[in-house]
Amino acid sequence: MKFDHITLVSDMDGTLLTEEKNISPKNLEAIRYFCQNGGNFTVASGRVYQSIRCYFDLLNPRFPVISHNGGIICDPSTDEILYCKHLEGDYRRVANEIHEKYPFLGIEAFTPSEILFFVDNPYIRKHISDEKLFPDNKITWHDLNEETAPWCKILLAGEPEEADRLGELLPAMYPAYNFVRSEAHYFELLPPGVNKGSALKQLISICGFHKDKCYAIGDNMNDAELLAEAGIGIAIKNASEELKVVADAILPVTNEEDAICYLIEMIDKGTI
Repeated sequence: MKFDHITLVSDMDGTLLTEEKNISPKNLEAIRYFCQNGGNFTVASGRVYQSIRCYFDLLNPRFPVISHNGGIICDPSTDEILYCKHLEGDYRRVANEIHEKYPFLGIEAFTPSEILFFVDNPYIRKHISDEKLFPDNKITWHDLNEETAPWCKILLAGEPEEADRLGELLPAMYPAYNFVRSEAHYFELLPPGVNKGSALKQLISICGFHKDKCYAIGDNMNDAELLAEAGIGIAIKNASEELKVVADAILPVTNEEDAICYLIEMIDKGTI
């Protein structure tokens, strides 16, 4: 079949999804065509697994998916966790210190099975809306010192300039953790060495994919390691300038212009 042994791994927000958080009909049709002709398609997202799962009726994934910005890999046919990395050390103390220094930041934390909401602000509300897990905003607010299941990552939400400043300060303050900018308003604290690229390496091992025939596509700097780990890393037109620098190719279309469909057509024609 024409796409035998070819794997396509896509970021979700800003890449596969439109700004309305939908998958366009053209993208869906192209993904189905790709898979029906032997291709392997999956996603790598900063979202929690449950938030990816709400798209499974459309995507019908046959291969494990990457969630939590590389912290978790799950089998969509069984919901089994195949790979998981938790934060270590006194990460609750770190969250408390960040809250004391920057009380205007919204704070969430993520376990393998839930989102824990700690500090509210408009960008946390945006995240709630985007994740589509709490349609009526029926959420429970937690205390940062509350005993919970182990966390996989912490999300800090604020104005873009606030996230810029966090990017300058926090990595030096807390070198035991990995910090990534997932979107303009969001800055995340992850276990050391955890990113979408490290998860793709695990996924290639789990599934036996051919790395040299693996395409990865994204739009933001939390996709940089993903693109680097793939055989061919692709940025879309609306990607951050920093990501475009490390990409092997840049598409001339955005997530609003059926970027996944465009890429599959290029693979089909052998033009990439």
